[in-house]
Amino acid sequence: MKKMRSILVLAGVVMALVFGLAAFGARAADHLDAPAVQKDGRLDINDVYAFVNGENTVLAMTVNPAAGVLSPTTLRSNPGSRYDIVIDNDGDYKGDILLLVRAQKPRPNGAQRLNLYWKDLETGKQRRIAAGMTNKVLPVKTGGQFFAGLRDDPFFFDLQAFRDQVGGAGGSRTFCDADAVDFFAGLNVTGIVVEIPSAQLVGDSDTINVWARTSSTNGRSFDRMGKPALNTVFIDSANKDAYNNTEPKDDLSRWGGRFSAVLMALGGYDQATADSITGLLLPDVLTLDTTSTDGFVGTLNGRQLPEDVIDFELTVVTNGGIPSDCIDANDNMFMDEFPYMADPN
Repeated sequence: MKKMRSILVLAGVVMALVFGLAAFGARAADHLDAPAVQKDGRLDINDVYAFVNGENTVLAMTVNPAAGVLSPTTLRSNPGSRYDIVIDNDGDYKGDILLLVRAQKPRPNGAQRLNLYWKDLETGKQRRIAAGMTNKVLPVKTGGQFFAGLRDDPFFFDLQAFRDQVGGAGGSRTFCDADAVDFFAGLNVTGIVVEIPSAQLVGDSDTINVWARTSSTNGRSFDRMGKPALNTVFIDSANKDAYNNTEPKDDLSRWGGRFSAVLMALGGYDQATADSITGLLLPDVLTLDTTSTDGFVGTLNGRQLPEDVIDFELTVVTNGGIPSDCIDANDNMFMDEFPYMADPN
């Protein structure tokens, strides 16, 4: 157990280091991370969240980075375009349940009609479990709630100070300056949030693996994401679209060598340690114990909206030398009730 904790800390070190080297402009977390998604923010997955609320599980993704500025504020309605939350409940990193969102053409006021489907990937059976308009909390027929609409971007971070002090940009901004700025303050995204009873998601155990994916009109995967920033950090531009088209079950065999090589090059780790860390990062899914309220920081259990992942990574990578970017919370208060993400700016 002690060895496992050490590996988890090492994983945090490397993620923080390479994140700082790779981040630039609005391309942080998974905002605008791959060539294809930069062409259409409507299908660009920014962040994925999975956490427990009592007997329910909350699954969420954000798309449309800087909605209304760099991206539209609506979901893509072209035939074949879809937004999926995939659940693996037997530990083989193959989807067992699909929560599928489709949007109709925006009306003159920007509102869209939505359909949420539940698909059993073993039998292929699919049924609609919710329907209604964007920016409305909609009931789920089998229990729970569904929402898709404009929200405040829940990601918070002093990106410029990180670039200058950790990423080698050479600028003058330092952490915790009097003018420390959350780069994402005031920006919006489109949030897709589903809350349903955990009992409907689990299999033989209480643990599920979760990832999100979007598909374009040709039916191919456009973007996919589980853990924060893996594509952004570890995959070069030429391979980012290929990574987005890989199924999690194939992550280790296809991308494990690249992950280990990056870890050895930037972190100075030996092969065995790099391979061990890679085994924690891949497959690229969020693993959630539906009986636990723990989060991503420290335990890699799902991911919660208020978690200050950046402070955790800064503390680890600098051995406490930089304990914080002094951006300790989102610019707007998260909601205590569904859909949890803060109101849009």
